[in-house]
Amino acid sequence: IQVPMSAPAAALLALYPDSNFSGGQAFNYEAPLVTARHADNLQVRVNKFFGRGNSLAGTFNLQSVRSDTPNVFGFTDRGGALGLNAGLQWRHSFTQYLYGTFEVNYSRYRTQLTPYFANVTNVSGNAGIAGNDQTPANWGPPALQFSNGLAGLSDGQAMRNRNQTAAFSFSGYWNHYDHNLSFGFDARRLEFNYREQANARGSFTFNGAATGNALADFLLGIPDAESLAFGNADKYFRQGTYDAFVSDDWRVSDSLSLDLGARWEYAAPITERYNRLVNLDITPGFAAAAPVLASAPTGPLTGAAYPASLLRPDRRAIEPRLGLAWTPLAASSLVIRAGYGIYYDTSVYPSIALRMAQQAPLSTSLNLANSAGQPLTLATGFLATPAGAAADTFAVDPNFRPGYAQTWDASLQQDLPGGMLLTLTYLGTKGTHNQQEYLPNTYAPGGTNPCPSCPAGFLYLASNGNSTYESGQVALERRFHSGLAWNLTYTYAHAIDDAILGGQGAGQGQSGAMIAQNWLDLSGERGNSSFDQRHKLTLTAQYSTGVGLVGGSLLEGWMGALYRGWTVTSDLTLASGLPLTPSTALLAPGTSYSTVRPDLTGQSVTAAPAGRFLNPAAYTLPAAGTWGDAGRNSIAGPGIFGLNAALQRSFPVSSRFTADLRVDATNVLNHVTYPSWNTLVGSPQFGLPLTANGMRSLQTTLRIIF
Repeated sequence: IQVPMSAPAAALLALYPDSNFSGGQAFNYEAPLVTARHADNLQVRVNKFFGRGNSLAGTFNLQSVRSDTPNVFGFTDRGGALGLNAGLQWRHSFTQYLYGTFEVNYSRYRTQLTPYFANVTNVSGNAGIAGNDQTPANWGPPALQFSNGLAGLSDGQAMRNRNQTAAFSFSGYWNHYDHNLSFGFDARRLEFNYREQANARGSFTFNGAATGNALADFLLGIPDAESLAFGNADKYFRQGTYDAFVSDDWRVSDSLSLDLGARWEYAAPITERYNRLVNLDITPGFAAAAPVLASAPTGPLTGAAYPASLLRPDRRAIEPRLGLAWTPLAASSLVIRAGYGIYYDTSVYPSIALRMAQQAPLSTSLNLANSAGQPLTLATGFLATPAGAAADTFAVDPNFRPGYAQTWDASLQQDLPGGMLLTLTYLGTKGTHNQQEYLPNTYAPGGTNPCPSCPAGFLYLASNGNSTYESGQVALERRFHSGLAWNLTYTYAHAIDDAILGGQGAGQGQSGAMIAQNWLDLSGERGNSSFDQRHKLTLTAQYSTGVGLVGGSLLEGWMGALYRGWTVTSDLTLASGLPLTPSTALLAPGTSYSTVRPDLTGQSVTAAPAGRFLNPAAYTLPAAGTWGDAGRNSIAGPGIFGLNAALQRSFPVSSRFTADLRVDATNVLNHVTYPSWNTLVGSPQFGLPLTANGMRSLQTTLRIIF
């Protein structure tokens, strides 16, 4: 039986390039991707001393960047950024032992991106795809994602954003006998002005549910899931941030110093200038949900009162800081240091506000799965009306709290013969109120919906995650002598969490935030953090010519002039790979999210067949109605190797001019390394590299200093 190809599929298929590579069954196309980048920088500094104990310092920085970024389909997006920063600082000495610094700053940063098809070709409209944003600035194809290894079609999202910050700060210093007291405060007004859509052209996912083959489903125009978010393009976010601090460096004795202090930080939840924010008012147990708008901040279901930000503020971020340095033996160079502190993450709100502004009824937002009751097609899928009770795709706990980390450390430092220095360090961190995302009222694929009337299909963000990190480090340093200095450091560390900072990724690319597999078992998400790097060895070295008798300091004539004054630096990194998460193309029912992990078969994932780095037989799809038992971030990624170097020398041109020449080389050996493997179970590329890290590059810089 021959079935005609879907017209939208035929139009989108024409965007795929012809095969140009026959190196194996897994790949049939390759192309070099080179980003062109041009940057200009202007820096101005002015200093003026006047009166008694007064000084003014002004700075102005301007940077312009233009870039062309291609992708594997030959689409080249044009990007640009323009940033400026200006500041004025006044320092006044009140007495010999007391002075203060007052500072004002203003910064503005504009970024823009013009997709390849913008204002040129309406790819979606010409293909017969309706319902997505087809304004000229957002012309282009929808994103396509495949579970069978076929490269996903994508292009950038148009944007033109302008952010600015105005800040005022004061810091003071007072020396009183054995106490050195520092104190101050900061106040900032932040504006985030966005003109962009979250997912204007939409995306389709093909897993092969209709025919058993993802490509065949695409050719027939039958997606498994889709997502879309556009409308309310211009957003004007406003935020105030404040902090105050005091610290006392107390010299208790000749052998003991204490650093005692505290800091208070407050970042207000973001508001929108025209109150264009949406959250969900949710009844207990997620039994019902309805939109609540910042323009009318009263919950339609619970009757709860919400602030204009729709998030309740948290002003309790008090951060104690304790530290000590102790020399226990008078005749020894042994130094013991220790410290403890609490640090809040006050930068969490901008990304949350951006998602809250892209919600119904202010904009069109879809996150749908194909079903018998709600069939989806390439042509009309974006016209579908969500069948669930929740029309929005994102919600956040109104009592969301910024996370904080408790950090403690201790170190021993001892001089060794031969100009050597040995340092042993322990570091521990405990994270609290980390971000978690999950899908309420979802259930395992193939199972029975326990609550058909409950709202589903939306992501819920809460701050109930936790994390731990511990590391031990040994560092051996050779101080600069006879032109040579080096530092050798080995670190063993382990990090685990059940939060977004761990990152579950999106299967193949391991990108994006962690979304819990089972919303009723968030503890099952606890696993290695995405930055859990067990072993890391680094070696940095510097050699300067013409230093010391052996180094050629007495070399005369033209040979001495040519040889002396060069400095060579290099850094070598050897490290174990970062963890990856095994994933499947199975969707959480009622959503477009692939959160389901596979089952373990008992075979070793490292017993890979020839030509692969991972063993596909180590995993299988979970049985219908069950969640996979493979752990999050349970695969060790590719090991890390890097060797970079630099060569630098200054040449006096005249009494007022100096030329500084520098050559920087990355990946000096031109060694091929990979950032990650494909971990999508069932993909022909499972266990193969997704992409390669950059090859050798050289950059030569000549500066004239006068």
